[in-house]
Amino acid sequence: MNKAQMLTNNCATCNLKFAGFDTMDNEQLSVFKESHCRVEYKKGETIIKQGARCSNLVCIKSGYVKMHVEGLGGRSVIIKVLKPGDFIISPGIFDDNRNHFSASAITDVNTCLISIDAFSKVFHTNHKFAESILKHNHQLMQALYHQLINLSHKKMTGRVADTLLYLSGEVYQSNVFYTTLSRQDMADLSSVSKESLIRILKDFKESGIILVEGNQFKIQASTTLQKISQAG
Repeated sequence: MNKAQMLTNNCATCNLKFAGFDTMDNEQLSVFKESHCRVEYKKGETIIKQGARCSNLVCIKSGYVKMHVEGLGGRSVIIKVLKPGDFIISPGIFDDNRNHFSASAITDVNTCLISIDAFSKVFHTNHKFAESILKHNHQLMQALYHQLINLSHKKMTGRVADTLLYLSGEVYQSNVFYTTLSRQDMADLSSVSKESLIRILKDFKESGIILVEGNQFKIQASTTLQKISQAG
């Protein structure tokens, strides 16, 4: 079990800016401060378990996290990769109080956990914060729709192209990036088998679209990759 300890620093002076936190006054930030604790997760550890009760808002201070839906036969579909400055709040908090996805550490991860009671108190008294949370959940739904469209309408090459563009554009924000995602993780993010992913990456490399050296990637022809993605 992870060792949790109360943080001494104030949420108002946090070095990371989480969406919506800038709308809170000192009293509301104090509510968060008084309820939260710091928890560190090792690579591969489960942070949130699908089906379990919602208990905390999880703020990612450092490291990378995969948000995934567990399907039949142990297969998973990765919805998003989260980075420092992102947070996790299950939509189930507004419905059945259950987590509808899992979240696992891709790297060692440092988090702040904020109690649901504290979250609910601020949510119901700060309309701007509530709007930011609703926007956050809307973006999550968009990611789910995107995965559904990819799975239903795009060929495997289009899905892998999407994954590479997503990692470079949204997660690492560079055409040259090192990823701690395993090949199986990248396959789950692309909704393809691991073998198909490896084959397509090899094809992209031989075509000069990307350079791959282990987990180091360089996108050399982003326009071509975008065309592959759009063609599906």
